[in-house]
Amino acid sequence: MLILDTSAVLAYLYGEPGQDVVRRLLREAVDRRGMVRLHRIHLGEVYYVMYRKGGEAVAEAALRDVVRLPVRVEDRISPALMREAGRVKASYPVSYADAFAVALARIREGTLVSSDRELQRLEAAREVPVLWIR
Repeated sequence: MLILDTSAVLAYLYGEPGQDVVRRLLREAVDRRGMVRLHRIHLGEVYYVMYRKGGEAVAEAALRDVVRLPVRVEDRISPALMREAGRVKASYPVSYADAFAVALARIREGTLVSSDRELQRLEAAREVPVLWIR
């Protein structure tokens, strides 16, 4: 299972370096529903980044684009996810949203898809496997 973080989604939407990797993963996911996941926290982060760059219409269009992708959006913050995200945030210098991406990957026994180099320490500590898109 693959867990997308905000940087992976933004690379895909903006055509940034790494877009080709994310596009390939999404193509492969079409046949295997549920293989690629994204937490709604990251969808909110995508929304705010797009809103800041282009306003509400751009942010809404980005949301529509993302929900059409072969990605399962997870809504729930279970007690286990909350605790794991809190542990990650308390232990490493990562954003709160990144702590949730790491926690979701750990709980789902998946690989985090990212370009965020803040996560290198977690990968080095074997907290989470990371598929680097660039």
